[in-house]
Amino acid sequence: MTNQEKAPSRCGAALDIGTTTVQAQLVNLDTYETLETFSALNNQRIFGADVMSRISAARDGKLDELFSAINNQTKNILKQFIIKRNLDNIEKCNVSGNTTMLHLFCRADPSAMGVVPYTPSFLEERYFTAKDLSLSAEKVMLLPGISAFIGADIVAGLAFLDIVSKGKDALFVDIGTNGEMAVWKEKEKRFFCCSTAAGPCFEEAEISCGLRASDFINAIAYMIHKSVINETGALTEKFLNTGFPLNSFNSCATSNHMEDKVITQKDIRHFQLAKSAIYSGIKLLCKTASMDLTKIDAAYIAGGLGTALNFENAAITGLLPVEIIDKASACGNTSLMGAAKSLTDPSFLQHCREVIARAEIAELANDKYFAAAFAHNMSF
Repeated sequence: MTNQEKAPSRCGAALDIGTTTVQAQLVNLDTYETLETFSALNNQRIFGADVMSRISAARDGKLDELFSAINNQTKNILKQFIIKRNLDNIEKCNVSGNTTMLHLFCRADPSAMGVVPYTPSFLEERYFTAKDLSLSAEKVMLLPGISAFIGADIVAGLAFLDIVSKGKDALFVDIGTNGEMAVWKEKEKRFFCCSTAAGPCFEEAEISCGLRASDFINAIAYMIHKSVINETGALTEKFLNTGFPLNSFNSCATSNHMEDKVITQKDIRHFQLAKSAIYSGIKLLCKTASMDLTKIDAAYIAGGLGTALNFENAAITGLLPVEIIDKASACGNTSLMGAAKSLTDPSFLQHCREVIARAEIAELANDKYFAAAFAHNMSF
């Protein structure tokens, strides 16, 4: 913005606090225009890669440190927005994220979510003043969630896409560190939801060669096609010790720093665990809802991975069922989009409440079918 440009009179910030990544938008509350965007790794990652690690850290006396990590990061994001746009203040800051991340955001103890029956301290929307959290936003709101492992990020996404009003059977999958998903059964007007622990593989945190997750999936599909890996995921003897060089897969070696990189056996194993969690979760969810995947009218793939995902290659690798590929669309970060919409749409919170009221949870932890499916779907 030049010195001659007038600073927006009213601005709000939308935040999506992901386990691995924090993303934000600055929104003009009068024109609804997105003025600035921000994305960075979550500073809490030093306490562990997944929500259970963060919960364990909180239980071990590190709740204040976890809070300080995300609070200081949020302060810096808001400060950058204010300085860059020459703002007097930020009127509202609406925050989405999984249930654990929202607990840590407001210094609520998540420890009870680490053991059965996985009880959150809160799920409803929560409101704070700038003083409460020492943030440079007059009002802070945390969006509501459904359960310990189906959080505000999923509620915000489902409400943003307005799946309830579309009149179609639909599948929603948010692929990130946690693989959260929902099936909308139009006949019953209900969501069936579940969460699987995919790990940070799809956020590039466990891929040693440094590829984006979408490119990594394309490379795995190529390796399957060329029989570089077998159905168990094992590299052929030629590449077992050295790894598969990216320069053998031209679209990956897009810059000099990639030319000497390889995909290792460990990379492939991380991917197998993650893709099986997602695929098995989708299958079990449809089984629980008595839904035939071939009868689903629309499939929405959300999260950072979804924006660049080649759906055919996702099916080849066993990340997504082949039955949904022709019906799938990439939606981007619907959690952040929902948080942004909540800044300007007074009815959005009511849409979130409607999603929650129509949601039913499918528990995977003790499901024998899921355990068997997970083992089976590790293969290619």
